[in-house]
Amino acid sequence: MTAADQIRETIQKNDVVLYMKGTKMMPQCGFSSRVAGVLNYMGVEFADVNVLADAEVRQGIKDFSDWPTIPQLYVKGEFVGGCDIVTEMALSGELDTLFEQSGIAYSKEAADRIREANKG
Repeated sequence: MTAADQIRETIQKNDVVLYMKGTKMMPQCGFSSRVAGVLNYMGVEFADVNVLADAEVRQGIKDFSDWPTIPQLYVKGEFVGGCDIVTEMALSGELDTLFEQSGIAYSKEAADRIREANKG
């Protein structure tokens, strides 16, 4: 199975997938930690794929999404974005909307707390 086949299968089998450096319990870079932290805090169930464990998947996900950096978030098979985009979406409420439209369970209260804590 090629890296692309593996990636395709993973994002089809899981509603929410985060390709990251490290794992959701032990992120190994700040950007991966931030996105995993947002998802964990919002109570979203997600599959984590440690790109550091497999060089083919690490390069493969960049080619697959045509996005040069890790982490990468997928919801219902669709590429959402990396750290900056996910952070921006969490703060704007777009992430809530995406989860609601996709039928993904999350804590609205936690999402509101993230926005409240980050008000200028």
